[in-house]
Amino acid sequence: MEDQAYQQMQQMQQRHWWWRGMRRLYARALRKYLPAQPANAPRRLVDVGCGFGANLPVLSEFGEVVAVDVSLDALRAIRANLPASKNMLLVEARADQLPFRTNSFDVTALLAVIEHVDDDARVISESYRVTKPGGLQMQLTSAFMLLWSHHDVANEHKRRYRAKAFDALQRAAGWHVLRTTYVNALLFPAVLIVRLLQRWQDRRGQSNADSELEGRYDMGPALGPFAIIPEAFLAAEAWWFCNTSLPLPFGVDVFSICRHD
Repeated sequence: MEDQAYQQMQQMQQRHWWWRGMRRLYARALRKYLPAQPANAPRRLVDVGCGFGANLPVLSEFGEVVAVDVSLDALRAIRANLPASKNMLLVEARADQLPFRTNSFDVTALLAVIEHVDDDARVISESYRVTKPGGLQMQLTSAFMLLWSHHDVANEHKRRYRAKAFDALQRAAGWHVLRTTYVNALLFPAVLIVRLLQRWQDRRGQSNADSELEGRYDMGPALGPFAIIPEAFLAAEAWWFCNTSLPLPFGVDVFSICRHD
């Protein structure tokens, strides 16, 4: 993505209802699935594909975090925004070539990453390698090719996933899948209608010249004070994930927690 896209994405990640809702889900899932840790053995977490670090504050609640991204500009932005008292290891690396020893981390997070890579199986295998036995992998990715749009193209996505195929990919790498479900389900019908209308307009040649740029930020409107409504939907889904065993049957995204047995 270009510098302008990075700047706008950085701002959006801090205030947009989708990002806030997802961070709530990450925190609740880790509280539910992480085993107790001795006080003298702090956890180590790695955020692979951390971008501008929107999820680092949540992950930092659970231990020492290493931030990894292929973009040096993104890592520099994280460093510039860190408090003077905060020390965090920032690593420029690819998700399929992590420069860490085997069994290094208690949690490996791949949050909106796997859809960007060419070899998704290799990335998930690499995640398995660097995670300790008993450790967790937390993943979020895009769901349903039916929702494919200029947003995916502009963000250089390679694919979107169905939950069943996503689980098969993780199990093939050795992961024990604890829970996988679609998320952002309550907003799925609205997103589907918008995507189908966009596709119809594209076929009729009605898309404008700026559609590719707009797609970079096509996370839905910020909504101002009305953002409390979709954010409440995501909060309800986070509660559902942690308090029931029933997966949601559809959604805009797929969320999964796996364990390295």
